[in-house]
Amino acid sequence: MPTSQIRPFLPLAMLALTACASHAAQPAQPSACVAEAAQRLVGQPKPSDDEARRLTGSQIVRQIRPGQAVTFDFRQDRVTITTNPVTRRVVSASCG
Repeated sequence: MPTSQIRPFLPLAMLALTACASHAAQPAQPSACVAEAAQRLVGQPKPSDDEARRLTGSQIVRQIRPGQAVTFDFRQDRVTITTNPVTRRVVSASCG
């Protein structure tokens, strides 16, 4: 088929192809942990998970002991709080 006969149908073909495209809704971005707020927990008594979420803006709270093995996957909506098991005080807190 010569190009001159195909050309009138190109816009219609393009329109048909866009109808096949997926328009999946983007998932809502989780609340990001605020690093400065997490750092303010250091030296404080161990917070509850609810309190840690409220203070840091994170959705996920990971409470650990010093030296405890954890995954290194980055989650912007997670705060990791390391608490001394003897003093029950926060020794480190970080987002991710």
